[in-house]
Amino acid sequence: MNLMSSTVSNVPVSPAALAASADAEPVKETVIEPKKGWIGVDWPELSRGRELLYFLVWRDVKVRYKQATLGVLWAVLVPLIQVAIFSIIFGSGLNLASQLSPKVQHAFPVFIFAAMLGWQVINRSLNEGGLSLVSQQHLLTKIYFPRLFVPTSAVGGAMFDMLISLPVFVVVMAFYRVVPPWTVVFFPFLMLLTAMLGAGLAYTVSALTVTYRDLRFVIPFAAQIWMYLSFVMFPVPESIANSPKWKVLFHFNPAYGIVTTFRKVLMGESPGWSWTYLASSIVITVVLLIFGLFYFKKTERRFADIA
Repeated sequence: MNLMSSTVSNVPVSPAALAASADAEPVKETVIEPKKGWIGVDWPELSRGRELLYFLVWRDVKVRYKQATLGVLWAVLVPLIQVAIFSIIFGSGLNLASQLSPKVQHAFPVFIFAAMLGWQVINRSLNEGGLSLVSQQHLLTKIYFPRLFVPTSAVGGAMFDMLISLPVFVVVMAFYRVVPPWTVVFFPFLMLLTAMLGAGLAYTVSALTVTYRDLRFVIPFAAQIWMYLSFVMFPVPESIANSPKWKVLFHFNPAYGIVTTFRKVLMGESPGWSWTYLASSIVITVVLLIFGLFYFKKTERRFADIA
């Protein structure tokens, strides 16, 4: 008997089975490879995964307020408490409100709250977005998904908090009888500009933090200094507003142009505001966003190894 011989049995196949196999869709294959181009962002992939981004944003929001007695109300209480403290210290204590017009001087908390709306997005994007990759390193090493979604979800959470604070700001405006001017129609554009700046900061700093872990200790300290340099809590003194050196600094500080424009759009008055400051903020925001995308995608391949 020949052991190498084999027998092939003819099994009858029904016509229905043949038709089903012919109509069956081919197996789809997913290939993960680096995207070509200067920045290398796979925009179609991001579009297909937008539902994942939504769940990441919602997860960050739930984790932040999980097991908190007041829950999401902390997004309202924190800026309210900050506005009250800054109004007492800088408005009454240091009497900086006297530099404003009588209309704005009477509504000094509204003056501060208008700036806090934009600043809280920038601050949270820098702090939480900058540390997002380090805090989510367990995801980076276990599963593939668009890494850009991690810092972007932090920016989305910051925007969510601002939307929660917005109705409270309207109530505060009504309490102080402040009527918004016609420039309030530019508020959505200002929100978009703030989100773009937050995203550029989150992409750049998060990629840097993966490599240089010491930035975890520098980011909160730098954010506090940046808040004072942006004059979020008090108006710009005339001696500083007219100083040529400070004017140069204001042009290179995108947060200053955004913060003062929030006051201009929502209240009609904003000491130290200028079109040139807003224009420089727009240019720096766009440049920072493009650079953040470029640097993030350039270093993305090393995230899992370093994490």
